[in-house]
Amino acid sequence: MINNPSFRSIWLSSATSELGGALFTACNSILIYELTGSPTALGLVWLIYYIPSFFMQLFIGPYIDRWSRKWIMISCQLIRMLLASVLVLFLFQDNFTITFIYIVQIIVGIVMPIFTPANQAILPTIIEKEKLSQANASLESVRQVMAVMGPLLSGVLVDVLEIEWILVIISIAFALSAVTLLKINENYIKMAVRKPWIVEFKEGLQSYFKHKLIVWLGIFFGFVQFGVGVTIVTTLPYITTILNQPYSAYGLFMSAFPIGYTIGALLNSKLLKIKGIGILFTALFIGGCTYISLGITPWYFIAVLTECMAGMAIAIFNIYNITLIQSSIPNHLMGKVTSVRLLIMRTMLPLGILFATVTVQFLSIRTLYFVIGSVICITSLVGYLYLNKQVKVGKKLGEVEREGQFGN
Repeated sequence: MINNPSFRSIWLSSATSELGGALFTACNSILIYELTGSPTALGLVWLIYYIPSFFMQLFIGPYIDRWSRKWIMISCQLIRMLLASVLVLFLFQDNFTITFIYIVQIIVGIVMPIFTPANQAILPTIIEKEKLSQANASLESVRQVMAVMGPLLSGVLVDVLEIEWILVIISIAFALSAVTLLKINENYIKMAVRKPWIVEFKEGLQSYFKHKLIVWLGIFFGFVQFGVGVTIVTTLPYITTILNQPYSAYGLFMSAFPIGYTIGALLNSKLLKIKGIGILFTALFIGGCTYISLGITPWYFIAVLTECMAGMAIAIFNIYNITLIQSSIPNHLMGKVTSVRLLIMRTMLPLGILFATVTVQFLSIRTLYFVIGSVICITSLVGYLYLNKQVKVGKKLGEVEREGQFGN
């Protein structure tokens, strides 16, 4: 894959884009929390991101398959670059307000549901089917490495640089990502006949729901995203207030998940040799246990190790999920189907944000973590027992059919 110029371009673009995105997220969170000191305000700013994100994800799927996926990604990166640049200007002129952060979040919430499915849908067109798992693991690894660098750099740089200069770095990262994408050799064929949007949207739904395992994995993926939504609101106050640690410790904690995710992505190719769905739901169950651990541990060091373990578990689950879709769905439906999967994420994640924003007023953060972890553990067990039973029933039916054919 290193010798594939198009994949190399996507890999390098992902590195710079994810670094810029991680820094951007950390900077926005720090700006809001410094101005308000409120977990509720953090929850509100992310709800403002995910509400337009949900509606765009609902709408955009059919168009991902109509347009050039390469130019979709380039355009999205340029928009993110402009947003970071404008925020820099507002901060330099002392015109920054929380309202402007809300506007930035709305626009990014519209852009990312376009970028992500295009990014996932273009991969099967430039990589052989048998190499998709390895390609996904490689991309997830570099994304998570950069996601590590984002919180770590933001935690350090915010102490030595004005946040305006961090945003300048973010703008440059998005610009480099867009330029790198220009080198992709996309075999784009413009569709001669375009069906109505509702017809194409139904095609995506029908194709998605034809695959029972993909559907159930989507449901469990939704529970994971609900938990992620809770942590978006609670992580900063959890580290700085409950565990009584500084912002630099927050950066280290935030980097632990992507470090674990990178390790999990590297282990994924070996784990795929294990047959059956047990390894998949074991990873999901371990992910639930990590929330429970965060809910009870009094030690920051254990919390960091727990978050690293969570990253390893979710990496195995996510890479299997994405690769299964890419290898099972025809390319002309890929944008629609990946949008359905991402629509689940953009439904459940803001529900998690909303849940945490409301309940943090009368429930402790530790209690929230314990509840979320218990839900994920229970659903993973139920899912494994149900799907394992379905697989056994399917095998028995196949044996009966073969015996009947042999008898005839």
